[in-house]
This record gives sequence, C-alpha cells and structure tokens, in this order.
Amino acid sequence: MHSDDDSATTAFREPGELPIPFTEALAEWAPVARDLLIETAKVFGSLITQAEVASKVQSETGIRAGRPVRLWINDLLAAVTRLRGEGEPLLASLCVRLDESVGDAYLHVVEVAGREKPEDPERDAAVARFDCYVFAGAAMPPGARPILAPRVAERRAAAARAQSPRKAAKPKAAPKAKAKAEPRAKAEPKPRAAAKPKPAKAADREEPKPRLCPTCFTALPATGHCGYCD
Repeated sequence: MHSDDDSATTAFREPGELPIPFTEALAEWAPVARDLLIETAKVFGSLITQAEVASKVQSETGIRAGRPVRLWINDLLAAVTRLRGEGEPLLASLCVRLDESVGDAYLHVVEVAGREKPEDPERDAAVARFDCYVFAGAAMPPGARPILAPRVAERRAAAARAQSPRKAAKPKAAPKAKAKAEPRAKAEPKPRAAAKPKPAKAADREEPKPRLCPTCFTALPATGHCGYCD
C-alpha cells in the first residue's frame, strides 16, 4: 500500500501520457471523488464501488494512474476525508469493494479522521453512511436506521446459521407394540354323536328241520309221504 504523499508513484496526464507526481494526481482526483460520493449519498441505501470511483476520477480529470486501483484507492479516500468541512460525515464510508465490504480503506480513513479503530468496521461504516444520507438530504423511508450493506448482511446471516447448533431432531416415537391377542380358548370339541348302531342283520332263519319218516328216518317231502315206505 502506498501513502498519499508517495511521489514515487507515477500518474499520467492525457493526452500525451505526461508523467506527473502521484500527489498531484490525488489533489485533482479528491474533489471529483468527493462530489461523486455526495451525489451517491442523495439516495438512501446507495453504495458505490471503489472501481467506479477510480474510473470516474480518472475520466473526469484526464489523469490516469500508473498502478492498479487497489494500490492507491486508500490514498484517494484519505485525500477525500481531508477535504471534509465541519460536521461533514465520512463520505468514504459509501465506497465499497465488489463484495460490498469497506475493507482496509475504511480503517485508513478512520485513522485519517482522528478516530479510534472500530471493533466492527462494517457496522461503524453503516452508521457513517446513515449520517451521509442525512447530510445529503436523501429521502428517508419510515423507520430508517443504519443498516449493513446487503451482501455483508447476507454473509453474516449465513455464518450465524452455520455456527448455531442445529435443532436436535425430535426422536421418532417408537412404534407401539401391538398387544398380542390372547390365544382364543380352543372350543371344546363337540362330542360326536354316537353312531347309530347299525341294525343287526336278522339272523339267518333256521330252516325247519325236515320231518323224518318214522319208519326209515329219511326226510319226508313236502307232501309228508315217504317215497320209500308208502
């Protein structure tokens, strides 16, 4: 990081690519950046990226930096802070990185403003931005208050969710054991009906004893006359 009095950092004035001291470039860029930040503050909740500020000041002044923006944006915002009038808030708080965080540039600005380093730079910047909106006359919505940049707020909320213990899932109730049905008493076997005795077969009728002839004792025929004796 370069300080804003580092004359070794070169800038170029167009046309002609004429090299000039970086301090000279900062002196011309700072008022342009300040006006741009005040314009941004006229709309509540507005932010502007460091890249946008850097591009605007270079195009407006015709002075091009010879180094990447990240190496001199802190110095530019510090120069803007030194231009503050009485009661003017930290306009540099409106200038954020692509992820909408204020980064190290804001800490440098706070130091230049003669303040102590805040414990939470993002929340401190949110309060400073709110003061900027009031200063610039932005239309304030009902209940307006200092708020974190949207992406910063989203990241913090996600981090909080990740760190909070997950709610223990309620144990599933054990399935109720089905009561075993009591074994049904076996019905006493119905006594079988006594088998009806089969009618006894009629005893074979005894054939009548043949009548015998009293003389020769031979069986007599049905006529009763002995064929031998009569």
